[in-house]
Formats: sequence, C-alpha cells, structure tokens
Amino acid sequence: MRSLSRVVAVVALLAAAACSSNEPSGGGDVTIRFDWWGNPDRAEVTERAVTLFEEKNPTIKVDTSYAEFNAYFQKLATQVAGGGAPDVFQMDYRYVREYADRNQLAPLDSGPSKVDTSLVTQQLLSGGTVNGKLYGIPPTQNTQVFSYDFKQWEQSGAAAPKDGWTWNDLKASAQKVSDSTQGKVKGIVDFGGIEDWFEVWLRQQGKTLYTAEGKIGYTAADVQKWWEMTDGWRRSGASTQAELTTKMDGSQANDPVTQKLASSGFGYDSGFTAKTWEIMGREFKLHPFPSDSSKLGQYAKPAMMFSIAQSSKHKEAAAKLINFLLGDPEAGKILGMSRGLPANAKLREEVGKTLTGPPAVGFQFEQSVGSKLEQAPPPPPKGAGTVKSTFQRIYDDVIFQRMPIPQAAQKFISEAQQAITT
Repeated sequence: MRSLSRVVAVVALLAAAACSSNEPSGGGDVTIRFDWWGNPDRAEVTERAVTLFEEKNPTIKVDTSYAEFNAYFQKLATQVAGGGAPDVFQMDYRYVREYADRNQLAPLDSGPSKVDTSLVTQQLLSGGTVNGKLYGIPPTQNTQVFSYDFKQWEQSGAAAPKDGWTWNDLKASAQKVSDSTQGKVKGIVDFGGIEDWFEVWLRQQGKTLYTAEGKIGYTAADVQKWWEMTDGWRRSGASTQAELTTKMDGSQANDPVTQKLASSGFGYDSGFTAKTWEIMGREFKLHPFPSDSSKLGQYAKPAMMFSIAQSSKHKEAAAKLINFLLGDPEAGKILGMSRGLPANAKLREEVGKTLTGPPAVGFQFEQSVGSKLEQAPPPPPKGAGTVKSTFQRIYDDVIFQRMPIPQAAQKFISEAQQAITT
C-alpha cells in the first residue's frame, strides 16, 4: 500500500500538484493525480481500490492524497489558482457551480472526459449539473436522518418516532428525556444553526434554499420562525445549552451525542460507519425527519462527487478511473459504504449483501425511505458556503442572547444576499 503520510504535508501536496496534470506520457504510460477528503478509514479502502485499478490498467499510474474536509478545500483552491489541480478530485455539492463557472471542471457527459452514467441513479445527477452540462458525478448518495438512543428513550418513557410524526412530537419526546435525567442528558442536540436541517424544514413547506436562478428562496420571516422554534426548545431544556452547541464543529470529539450529553440528533445516513457504535458507546435507531405537512422534505443528496480538472492532460485516463470506481464490482465491494450508498444500482445491491453493523443500519434506512426522497436541487450559487457558515455564526448570537431573533434573522438575510451577489 502506498504511503499515506505524505498527504498531511502541505508542501508535498502542493509540489506534487504542480506537476501531476502536466506530466508527459512515455511509452504509452500516464500518471494522474486523484485527491479526496475523508478519514483514514476511507483512505484505506480507496487506496485498495486504486491499487486494483492500476493492476487492471497497467499503463495508468495514480498518485493519491487526502485530507480532512476544510483543509482539503483550502488546498484545492491553492492548487487550482496555481494551475496544478489534480486530474480527478472529490467535489462537494456546494462548490461545483463555483468551480464550473470558473471553467475549472471538464464536462463529464461529452468529449474525452465523458463518464458512463447509465447505471447511476438519475435523480442524483442534477446535483452536479450546471447550465445543462454534467461537471460532478456522485459515486454515492445519502440523505438526511434523525437518529436516537432508543434504549434511553425507552427508559425515559419518551415516545419513539413513527410515521407521520410532527415537530411537536419530537419536542415532547426530547423534553421527556431531558426531564428524566434532570438535564444531565438533553433530549436532542440543538439543531437551529445547521442550514442543512433548516433546508429540510423549508422543503416541507414547499420552499427551497435557493431558486432556480440562484437567489435566496426564503425570507427573514422563515428564519425567524425556525429560530424561534429551536430557541424555545433550548430554553425549555429539550435541547443542548448554548455552551455545548457553540462548540460543535462537525468533529466527533465535540459532538454532544458522542459525549453522551444528548440522546439524539440530525445527520446523514452515510455517517454510520463500521465503528460508529463503538465511537458512540451505544446503538442508535434511524428515522425520517418529523414534518408538519404531507412533505418529508428529504432528498437523495450526492454524498460527494468526482470531477475532472479542465486543465488535465489525461482526461481519458481520468474518466477511466472514475468509471472504474463507479462500476467495477470488485472495487464496489472494497469501497462498500465508505462514501455512502452506491449510486450505481447494480453495485448497490451487491454491496448491501455484505454489510453488517452500523453501515447495514444506514443502508436499510436509505432503502426504506428511498421512494419518498425528492430529486436533489440544482447546485447552489457561488457564495453558498459562506451563507452556510453565516447561518451558524448568527445563530450563536441568538442562543447567547446577544441579539433578538427578529433582528438576527434580518441580519442573516442581508449577509446571505450579499454573499451570493459579490
């Protein structure tokens, strides 16, 4: 197995990037770069799949590297700006339009970079389509999920989720857990500052984060209503206190559920990896979001995408690697659920037969809710990443009572509109 230690060195990463896409081929052999974000577990299986690809394609050598999400996109921005983007790289739904609009991505539905999408779940492809061209192809899908410590809920006398449950139902159950533990364990993690969960709530009302034209699809009144709901839960003790909530950064170390300071929360089903029960210290059950309408609001979301750099000198080899990762049965078994539910329908069934533990629970949930999922919305406009972080930042002002909710909602809308228009 190739060494992974080099990927944590920024200097080595940038140096390799500067020459990879322009390396001349000799004797028919080519070298391409493949970068992705993820943890060491994902890296291990990805390396194994890449090794298999090289064995089956002896004229193509693949140099690889990975990093955690935030660091990955910081490095990618530097690589692209310097003209040394990887040939193949993971792309996120929130950034695909920005990179496509800057002509940094090669089209995946035409030319030498064309990828076979015939077996990919078609509702996922819209998430990587910009102005009618496919620039990001999802190898996997996931969807939003509510998970809860069912044993603690039973002990607390909290009603378990059921089909057709409402936001008030969830609040009542969360309150029951908090009250039964004298507040030592909150019923739910405060979710008010996470734009992803706000999006589901909006969609339940027939609204969207962004319009087809890339404008904000909701108003300050919607934000105010959402924050008044979640702030009320915090004040009643149903959800985590401000001091805990503000520390959440997506890491397991700062997750109140992992710390056993909360018994439930929202997430994505692809997050249930082989060691999840071990990390959490107990098992969880999964259920769809509550809703106050007939709409579930959840959609089949590209867990991530593969893209090819427009600057790549080896687009055919790059497309061959993506085709392999998407469709090779042996690669599918190696990768498993490391990136979510396979988007390839054939591989999905084969992978599903091999799963156990938390990945099997995530797979079964996705299968059970699949018919209710809506099509992924188009890629958001440039600046959407800033809007997402602004949403969380201003919510901190709400939970620490530094700003009244109506004022905070207006401030957020003003900053959000500025972010996507500048």
